[in-house]
Amino acid sequence: MATMELAAGTSDLLTGAHTLVVVARKADLADGWPLAGLPQPIRDAAARLAADAKPGAGAVSTLLPTDQPRTLTLIALFDKVSRHVSETRSYEIYAALRSAARAEDGKVAIVLGLGRPEHALGALYGVVRSYPLYSRKTGNKNGLGRVHIALQTREGPATFSAETFAQARDALSLAQRLVDMPTAELDTAAFEAEARGAVQGIPHVTVHSIVGDELLSEGLRGLHAVGRTAMVAPRIVVLDYAPPGSEGSAPIALVGKGLVYDTGGLSLKIVGERMLTMKCDMGGAAAVLGAFQLIARSGSPKRVVAVLSMAENAIGPNAYRPDDVITMHSGKTVEINNTDAEGRLALADAASYVARKYHPNVLIDAATLTGSQLIATGKHHAGLVCNDEGLEHLAVAAGLQSGDHAMPILFSAELHVPEFKSAVADMRNSVADRNNASASASGLWVYLHIDDLNLRWLHVDLAGPAFLDNRGTGYGVGLLHALVTAL
Repeated sequence: MATMELAAGTSDLLTGAHTLVVVARKADLADGWPLAGLPQPIRDAAARLAADAKPGAGAVSTLLPTDQPRTLTLIALFDKVSRHVSETRSYEIYAALRSAARAEDGKVAIVLGLGRPEHALGALYGVVRSYPLYSRKTGNKNGLGRVHIALQTREGPATFSAETFAQARDALSLAQRLVDMPTAELDTAAFEAEARGAVQGIPHVTVHSIVGDELLSEGLRGLHAVGRTAMVAPRIVVLDYAPPGSEGSAPIALVGKGLVYDTGGLSLKIVGERMLTMKCDMGGAAAVLGAFQLIARSGSPKRVVAVLSMAENAIGPNAYRPDDVITMHSGKTVEINNTDAEGRLALADAASYVARKYHPNVLIDAATLTGSQLIATGKHHAGLVCNDEGLEHLAVAAGLQSGDHAMPILFSAELHVPEFKSAVADMRNSVADRNNASASASGLWVYLHIDDLNLRWLHVDLAGPAFLDNRGTGYGVGLLHALVTAL
């Protein structure tokens, strides 16, 4: 684990550092400006090393004739990126840095060469996610280290608020840590406690929860069915940020899928690879919680209500079954044809609840909803399903701004509602044909429970980018924060 902060200057950056890492575009490393202001021996060594630095090929390192730091590492980024990839280079930085500069028992100094000053936050997100907090390793294999970061542009050092960085760092690291925690440590009760702790002391925030059989009295029968047989009860946790001046205004609603584990229920996942890593199935709720914390701590003037829909899809004598018919919070009936399509039940109930109780004008849900999202948009771009073109454009732009890539997929009730046709209920919960844009259809399914309401809706399926190489990434915190800020 490592602590991270912005360096106050060159002396602060280098003092006590065992490694200096410089991250910049290949052409900029050749020009040398990212090392401006550093001691001449370091600049000379970098000039010799820069020719060996190749984008996508990992880091290159050399020993320095100095004690602090002793090692210089260069990471070359691609000079250009395609139009669907963020210029902040958040993912590129993360992919290169996570294996190049560990901070286990000392200090690492990092210089980020920015193409433009406004790329700073996205680039910093890339650094933060390279140093996840969760570890249960023994033997001091993951000790307490320090990371100091300096931001450099061609015109000179870039200024960035230390407070803003600390808030963003804490929010992203919170989401990462929660996704990495196994369910033995993060059941639904522990997740609620984490949520309450994350917002404790933040002005203008209130929290309440609806737990276990209380869900039935509120009409949240879909969520209740999914989690009722688990050892720890299902619940929703409602976080309400209402700053002065927001009274009477329609809030922005954020809804997160918080399945702390998904066995598939009676539609059991094949034991092994399909069930392994299902601790990550609460990545949407983790992203919503991190974004909510960041929004509230930063003093946003907008009212935001976040709902975390928590359950464990377990197996037991009271498990819900294929062929059951459930009346959802929306009043619509659902015939269960796949208990492994449980996340949409939890998500749709929470969306209907917040939409009808708080009357938002925008509702954004985030979920590790489908494996087919990876087929539709890949491991590094979330899939967006949206009923409003303007909101969709804002979401794509927020992804490029934050470095949390996102791409639109189909929104088409005409084509996809028939996938859920039921002989005995209003709909089934899983598609008939997985080859018919099932990621889009599954997102649409959530919307079908609020389609009678006049609101702008966006679904973010982040199954791929939320969990890469068996680690949580904190994906979604930056995207949701940037999007709410832009609304």
